[in-house]
Amino acid sequence: MINQDIVNYINAEMAKGTSRNDITNALVGSGWQSKDIDEAFNATSSVAAKNVASSSLYGASQGLHVTEKDYPITILWIFKAPINIILVSVIALLFGYYFPYLLIALPIYLIANPLIRANFHYSIEDKFFVVKQGVFSKNQRNLPYGVIQNVLAKQDLFDRIFGLASLRVENASLGGGGSDSKRRSFRLTSSRQEAESVGASGNKVNIPGLRKKDAEALKNIILQKMKENPIEDNQSGL
Repeated sequence: MINQDIVNYINAEMAKGTSRNDITNALVGSGWQSKDIDEAFNATSSVAAKNVASSSLYGASQGLHVTEKDYPITILWIFKAPINIILVSVIALLFGYYFPYLLIALPIYLIANPLIRANFHYSIEDKFFVVKQGVFSKNQRNLPYGVIQNVLAKQDLFDRIFGLASLRVENASLGGGGSDSKRRSFRLTSSRQEAESVGASGNKVNIPGLRKKDAEALKNIILQKMKENPIEDNQSGL
């Protein structure tokens, strides 16, 4: 078991700039066992590593550059709608109903979703949350952190079962600026499934199909950026 007294002593001496060798000699001279000392040093190093990682993520994050390669939309998202369609169709058949249009939509999803995923890009930069999207026409949204109002990590039943989540970023601009085509998101065929849209639409940016821990990490990074970049008079959601 790690001895907290040794850990506290090590932290205090390291804060003074004392070398590990001098700290070890002092502890051995006080009667502590080498095994206990090594365990305390390992614990101290582990805490320090976590603090460095936390600082990289939440601290002053100037120069931080996060993209969809770091927190990607999972491949499982591609099959989310097809899986739901199959389940609904099977349940409907059990009750004597048949919805052929659902089966027609199945190959559409299997073709469209990989294209949407491959052509969606985002990046967390110093001053802007940048979203690039479009299969046939390419559009870009530069969203200042100062105009962001809400950052939400959401889960439906499918997400909870498979450990996924959607990240939604909402800004203060009602329409999000730009032409109507630039405000268009690449939604699934069903307009009811707003949570499954990908990219910027109106005053929202939605990133579905993330691993839950990735969605939470992105949420915290953006929240930190919001703190570091409060709204200014010259900022807009364009």
